[in-house]
Amino acid sequence: MIKDMLAIVEDADIAAPFLKAVSEMAEAKGAYLEVVALTPAPLIAPEIAPLGGLYLPDDVLKDDDMANVERVRAHLRDARCDYDVIGLHNDVAWLAGDVRRTRQVADLFVVDVEEGWRTAWLRSRVIETLIHSAGTPILILPGGRPLPPVQRIVLGWKPSPEATRALHDLALLAEPGAAVEVVTVGKRLDECENERDTHAEVKRHLSRHGFAAEGHWIVNDEKIEAETLTIYAQETKADLLVIGGFSHSRIRQIVLGGVTHDLVGHTELPVLISG
Repeated sequence: MIKDMLAIVEDADIAAPFLKAVSEMAEAKGAYLEVVALTPAPLIAPEIAPLGGLYLPDDVLKDDDMANVERVRAHLRDARCDYDVIGLHNDVAWLAGDVRRTRQVADLFVVDVEEGWRTAWLRSRVIETLIHSAGTPILILPGGRPLPPVQRIVLGWKPSPEATRALHDLALLAEPGAAVEVVTVGKRLDECENERDTHAEVKRHLSRHGFAAEGHWIVNDEKIEAETLTIYAQETKADLLVIGGFSHSRIRQIVLGGVTHDLVGHTELPVLISG
């Protein structure tokens, strides 16, 4: 059950469609919505973040922060859910850590796709930091489209602690009796078939929770795993794609790696990531 949602945005005006979508989702769930508005210090160019930062006195940046918060509130003016907005301002390199330190507890974090952010690096850094530190699932919700009733789910599966958490977290958003397809992607058939036993275990678990569970594997040595999962989810008209975040051995990566990075950048499909 979701009763406490935390959405994270950068520029309020760019994020306006996302703010509308996430407030409608909060209304549908009967959840309290808290929005964290991030105001980084100016950059020479967003593309070279975290380098190229320009100095701005804190009182000036604080004023920009307050103005950003007020613009978020303006975009939420017609929201029919309970909400609050807080602002954080800092050098772009430190803002993700500020989010982690001040806002770790929620049922669900919600973030827009890259087009809803002015600084793509900041968005990636926020997602990476929260995956590793908060233990809370992150929903990538394409701006302007509220989450539909989740009746069909694709779960990208490879045995790992992160994938197991994703298995548990999908129940937060799934409708009762939803259909869940457990999908393993591999470059060779034997690589996929090695997961036959774990597929059976996952399907048993899902069935005991009232979901209609099926298992599939896809052999594809031409496309990257993320692209294969996304295409399959779109072709099967899934409402949600669920994956486990990247392993903790990559904790020092500045930019998200592997499947996680490929999926969270420009996806047109809602994606739930568990760390």
